[in-house]
Amino acid sequence: MSKDSGVVSHTVVRFGYWALAIGVTLCVLYCMYLLFVPLLASVLLTFVLDPVVDYFERRGLKRFWVIVGMYVFVVLAAAATVYFVLPRLVIEARTFAGDIPHYRAMIVRMLQTAQATIQDKFPQLPVPDLYQVLRARMPGAGTVDVDAFVAYTSSFFSILSVVVIVPIVTFFLLADGHLIRKALLRMVPNRYFEMFFLLFHKITSALKFFIRGQCIDALAVGVMTAVGLAAIQLPYAIVIGIIAGLGNLIPYLGPIIGFLPAFFVVLVSPEGLTMWMLAKVIGVFALVQFIEGTFIYPIAVGKSVDLHPLVVIIGITVGGQLGGILGMLIAIPVISVAKVSLEVLHSNLKSYSII
Repeated sequence: MSKDSGVVSHTVVRFGYWALAIGVTLCVLYCMYLLFVPLLASVLLTFVLDPVVDYFERRGLKRFWVIVGMYVFVVLAAAATVYFVLPRLVIEARTFAGDIPHYRAMIVRMLQTAQATIQDKFPQLPVPDLYQVLRARMPGAGTVDVDAFVAYTSSFFSILSVVVIVPIVTFFLLADGHLIRKALLRMVPNRYFEMFFLLFHKITSALKFFIRGQCIDALAVGVMTAVGLAAIQLPYAIVIGIIAGLGNLIPYLGPIIGFLPAFFVVLVSPEGLTMWMLAKVIGVFALVQFIEGTFIYPIAVGKSVDLHPLVVIIGITVGGQLGGILGMLIAIPVISVAKVSLEVLHSNLKSYSII
C-alpha cells in the first residue's frame, strides 16, 4: 500500500469516526429533549435523596440495599398517605361536584349584576352577555370530539410513561451517580481539573441544599395551610393546602397562588362573602407565612441561594414568559448555577492568568 493511499484511508476512517460520534451525540441530545421532563424530575429527586443514601452508606450499609429500602419506604408512605388522605379528598370532590350548580348560579348572578352596573354607568356602551363570553372561553366548552379524546388519551399515557420512567432513572442515578461524576471529571485536562472539580462540587451542593430545602419548605406550608383552613372549617382545606404547598415553590408568588382558591371558596360559599370568614382565612395565611418566613425557610433553605430579590423577581418573570409554570420553577436554580459558575470560573481563570 502506497503512502498516499494510507493517508487517504486514515482520513476516511477519521471522518467516519467523527461522523458516527456526532450522529450518536445528536441522537442522545434528541432523546434527552424528548425526555426532558422525566429526566429533570429524576435529577431533582436524586439531589433530594442522595444525601440520605450517602448518610447510610457511610455507616457501612450497601448503597444498593439502602436505595431499595428507601423505595420500599416511599411506597409504604405513599400508600399510607393515600389510605388516610384519599377518603377526605373523595369527600371534598363529591361535595364540590354537588355544589357546582350553586357555584354556577352564583357566578351567573355576579356577572349579571356586573353587566347591569356597567350598562347603568355607560348606557351608550354595548355590553355583551358576560356569562356567555366566559363560557365560550372556558376550556372544554362545546362538544368533545374524537381529536380531543385522542389528545386526552395521549396526555394520560405521557403522564403514565413519566411515572414509570422517573423511578427507574432515579434509581440508576442514585446507584451509579458517583461513577458518572468520575467519568465526566476524567475527561477534564489535568491543568483545569481542580477548577472543574470545585465548580462541579459547588453547583451540586447549591442545588442539593436548595431543592431539599424548597421541598421541606413547601411540605410544611402545605400541611400548615391545610390544618389551619380545616380548623376554621373552610371547605376543600386539603386541596387548597396542596395548591399552597406547590405554589410556595415559586418565590414571592406562592402566598398569592395559595390564597386565591381559598378566597374563591369563601366568595361562593352558601353564606356568601362574610368579613369574619375572610378575616379568618387571611389570618391563617398570615400565620403560615410568618412561621414559614421566621423559622422554616431560614433553616431549610437559608443561604443556599443568595440572590437579590430583584434578581429573583426578574428571573421568575422571564422564566414564566419562556417556559410557563415549569420555567418559573427552574428559574432560580438556573440563575444560581450561572452565578456559582461565573464566580468559580472568574476566580480560577484569573489565577491561571487567562483573563
